[in-house]
Amino acid sequence: MPVTEIAWFKSTKTYQNDHSLTAETARRLIQLDGLHEIYFGFQHEDPTIAYVLNIWESYGHYEAANKHESYAETFATFQPALEGTFQDISVVLAETPSIPKLKEAVTAGITEIVVTQLKEGGAAVVPSLIEAIDASPHLFGHSWGPVRGKEGEYVLVVGWASREAHSEAARTGKIPDVIERGAKTLSNARIAHAKFWKAA
Repeated sequence: MPVTEIAWFKSTKTYQNDHSLTAETARRLIQLDGLHEIYFGFQHEDPTIAYVLNIWESYGHYEAANKHESYAETFATFQPALEGTFQDISVVLAETPSIPKLKEAVTAGITEIVVTQLKEGGAAVVPSLIEAIDASPHLFGHSWGPVRGKEGEYVLVVGWASREAHSEAARTGKIPDVIERGAKTLSNARIAHAKFWKAA
């Protein structure tokens, strides 16, 4: 099963003004076995928060990469983008049922990222929620999967044409019902939006 690594952190002003600072990191990372693609982005709500999204062939490949002798050296090239230390980076690893749908979501006009806990019995409601999200005309792919190592925690990634299209969808069609049911099904939801670009 593929996994998606989503990391977010406070970025330096230098990186905010010069996105090429992560080019060397990306060049080194993409050589690791099992890493399909790398995306970088900044949060819409707080543009000082930066994201790195890596799509791995499997959790085993992710683990092997972390143990690779070049990994520490590779991440040293990332320091100029990071305000703080590597301990200040937040990371989730989510199972990814469909890489094509995830890629569609990440390359959309704006990407919504939701990290949440399922309330008791919530798993039975999730399929109908995803079905309702699928029905939105403004949607560009989505991915829903459990977070490894955190029981009951899930990640939802949804691509929208734009922030305006997302806002419109939230008021029309089946999405208002999704929001209402989601409030009863999900807890401690952390929601953010980001604009991603694929590492060259």
